[in-house]
Amino acid sequence: MDTKQQKQVSEAAEKFAAALRESYKTVAERTVSAQQLNAEMTQTFFNSVIANLHSQAESNREAAGELAEQQRRQQEATRALAQESVNAYMDFLNSIFSYYQGDLDRAQRATRQQ
Repeated sequence: MDTKQQKQVSEAAEKFAAALRESYKTVAERTVSAQQLNAEMTQTFFNSVIANLHSQAESNREAAGELAEQQRRQQEATRALAQESVNAYMDFLNSIFSYYQGDLDRAQRATRQQ
């Protein structure tokens, strides 16, 4: 081989090595980029999951508060109904007592008049 051929072979080898280096560099850059993208996607996923859990917890707290409020109103309504029932029963008993008291008074007056 003469020097001209050696020079051409060397240049071809250098071009091949440069092309190979560029290929490896591109693959490495793409790998790093893919890893960064995967890391971002993973972080986004977990942030989304955490946000959803916080949202569900807040919804559960609100629902529990609403249930407690409904239970309080139900207890108040039950107390009011019971009180009204007692009042109605007391009025009924008072009316019966008043009726018999009136009969007793009439009977006593009738007895005195005789």
